[in-house]
Amino acid sequence: MDQPDAHRHRRRGFPKSLGLAALAGVTAAALVLPGVAQAQPAPEPPPPPPDTGVVEGAPPAAPPPPAAPPPPADPNAPPPPADPNAPPPPPPPPADPNAPPPPADPNAPPPPAAEPGRVNNAAGGFSYVVPEGWEVADATQLSYGQALLTKVTPEGAEPPNDTSVLLGRLDLKLFAGAEEDNTKAAQRLASDMGEFFMPFPGTRVNQQTVPLDADGMPGVASYYEVKFTDTNKPNGQIWAGVVGTPTTPGTPRGQRAPERWFVVWLGTADNPIPTDQAIALANSIRPWAPAPPPPPPPADPNAPPPPADPNAPPPDPNAPPPPPAPAAVGVPVPIDPATAPEMMPPA
Repeated sequence: MDQPDAHRHRRRGFPKSLGLAALAGVTAAALVLPGVAQAQPAPEPPPPPPDTGVVEGAPPAAPPPPAAPPPPADPNAPPPPADPNAPPPPPPPPADPNAPPPPADPNAPPPPAAEPGRVNNAAGGFSYVVPEGWEVADATQLSYGQALLTKVTPEGAEPPNDTSVLLGRLDLKLFAGAEEDNTKAAQRLASDMGEFFMPFPGTRVNQQTVPLDADGMPGVASYYEVKFTDTNKPNGQIWAGVVGTPTTPGTPRGQRAPERWFVVWLGTADNPIPTDQAIALANSIRPWAPAPPPPPPPADPNAPPPPADPNAPPPDPNAPPPPPAPAAVGVPVPIDPATAPEMMPPA
């Protein structure tokens, strides 16, 4: 009896009918979906960003601080040296002498008003305020000082001769100018002027010394009266003030420029000295100098030469020629031995 083989081998592979069916399905899908048939492979994903240490969602970091500003320029630094090869700058055009002056600055402050009664004294280099009741007189005959004040008198009357005021620069024409201390200078000035203007025997009484201040210039005044031996004479009075800064010790005599001024007020018991006016006069002294004159206009190179003087004598044709100009120092001068026997060699 025939029995089937228990170990019969299974046929490998798909059945032919199933293979044909699968091939037909794939062909149909390819015809229906051409994009799938021609599709490219998917692109690779981009690489992750680099790690910057910033956590997502955290606030942004603060910007870096600004760079420090450069140090300011040194105002005392010397300027850079000039280029020796640079061409010189062109000269400025000459000023037009006929040009009108520039207009005044409307925003400039007005000049200070002149002080009433102030007088400038160019010879003494100072200014002062004339006291009330006094006037400037002729000072050309003064032995000391550069200004003279006399009392105002009614028209036609002569001023009193027993009172007057002298002002001037305290220089070495007066012995008091050699005193470096203002107190000693004032006392010496009062003593010398008293002997000069009141050369009569008597006794000094009521001596006083007061400080002065002429707008910051220190000063001292010395006052005394003279009781004359002749009782018929009224007591004499003298007030001498010195203001300013003395010359630095050791300054050569030719280089001393005194910056001190004096006031000598003379009076008598009949015309006593008003000490308050004397102090105000000395304290009103200020250094003063006239403004320098304007420079002369430049010479016109196209101007014709000045005409000859018609009164000048004609030149002498027989006059010897002018001597030659002397040779400069260090320039050799040729010498002819024939005209200088002492230069000839010995025979």
